[in-house]
Amino acid sequence: MEETPVHALDYLGVLRRRKWWLIGPIVASIVIGAALVRFLPKQYTAGATIAVLSSGVASNLVGPSTPIDNGERIRAVSQQLLSSRVLTRVAKEAGLSASPDEALLSRLRTAVTITVPTPVTTDDPKRLDTFVVSYVDDGPARAQLVANKLATVFVDDNTKARQQRAEYTASFISAELAASQMRLNDLQAKLRRAKESHIGQLPEQTQANLQTLSGLRQQTDSNATALRGEQDRLSMIERQLESLTQGGVDAVTMAPRPGAPLDPTLSADARIVALERELAMARQAYTDKHPDVVRLREDLATARAEAAREHERPAADRMAQLRTDPSYRQLSADRDAARLRIRELERVEADLRRSIGAYQSRMEAAPMVEQELASVQRDYDLEKQQYVELSSKLAAAGIAENVERTRTGERFAVLYSAPYPIDPTKPVPWRVMLLSIVGGICLGIAGMVGREYFDRSIHDVRDLRDELELSVLGEVTHITSADAAA
Repeated sequence: MEETPVHALDYLGVLRRRKWWLIGPIVASIVIGAALVRFLPKQYTAGATIAVLSSGVASNLVGPSTPIDNGERIRAVSQQLLSSRVLTRVAKEAGLSASPDEALLSRLRTAVTITVPTPVTTDDPKRLDTFVVSYVDDGPARAQLVANKLATVFVDDNTKARQQRAEYTASFISAELAASQMRLNDLQAKLRRAKESHIGQLPEQTQANLQTLSGLRQQTDSNATALRGEQDRLSMIERQLESLTQGGVDAVTMAPRPGAPLDPTLSADARIVALERELAMARQAYTDKHPDVVRLREDLATARAEAAREHERPAADRMAQLRTDPSYRQLSADRDAARLRIRELERVEADLRRSIGAYQSRMEAAPMVEQELASVQRDYDLEKQQYVELSSKLAAAGIAENVERTRTGERFAVLYSAPYPIDPTKPVPWRVMLLSIVGGICLGIAGMVGREYFDRSIHDVRDLRDELELSVLGEVTHITSADAAA
């Protein structure tokens, strides 16, 4: 048996015969959709817009110079808005509960959403200049009330929290600064005591010690030179005194210059030396018979005779006579003065050597003192740096506190209050009706196709030929009944 091709009119025939199978589900779906729209519980969403007002003073004076990321700010806002403190206050002021429990706070958290408005153009990034706080509830009035309370309570709580945080920050930094000041004073006193105990051995005194040591060595050299000069002078004076005492030829040093008149107080030996010099000079100029030469020979003989008599005298008599000699007394005084100066120079040399030793020990102890003071100095420098940083932070915290107290910094404000929601957000009527109608159409088509599939009635020539396998001689297209014809 050959398969009979299906014509498009066959579908129209099926639709005509089974139209009630399609119309019935569609009508029922419309009725069901309307009932769902009417009787399903409705949810209304109200949203209040909160704006971020810019600071009235320069931002670099009241806060960080780098802006806060939008993600971080929205997280901070969400945490504060959904905190138990804010939600408890909202529940009380909105009349939801006098003593909210955790279950009510949890329901409020699930019903609250925070969104950022979409920018006007697609190229603009989402900037957190404004954000919308929305609340979903079964009643439109309660949704509006709670949304507005959320916005106002959040703004008020944020203002108070910022002011309290600024005050706490200022007091905390002030306490830390006072503690740092005490630690700094203790370290300063400790460092001062350490330096006082090592005065003269400090590293910063090394250069001064070097200069002082160099000066002391120069003084030592000068003192040594002066001491040698005084010792030589004392030796010469003692030799002169010894010559005078013994009456030796060394008394020539006390003889007057040639041509000078003889001092009557000179000793006999000194006069002999002076007369011999004058006689030698006179013989160079005159002959032996010259009156001056003769006179000098006579005077020399007389002086020698006196010297011989003096030498024959006892030593005690000679010393007694020497003590009356002005030249001997002068030499004795010079000897005593030279001895005093030598003792003074020796004392100065000993003092200089002790001072040199002390400064050398200071120089040698400077590295150990520096190492000992290094830890205390390092702690002092670190604490001083921390004190300076805390001082600057305290000044900044004071400015921030004044800004928050006068509300001239960045703050939140309610830009638009939540309007009264007229249309519910759930369920959406047109969506419910569309889904119901689509479901009714699908159900009607399924029922129509199923009824046609299980119907074994013959409706046209093709059905008759297929069922009975007979040749059809003729076909009456339409039979009108008598009642219909009349």
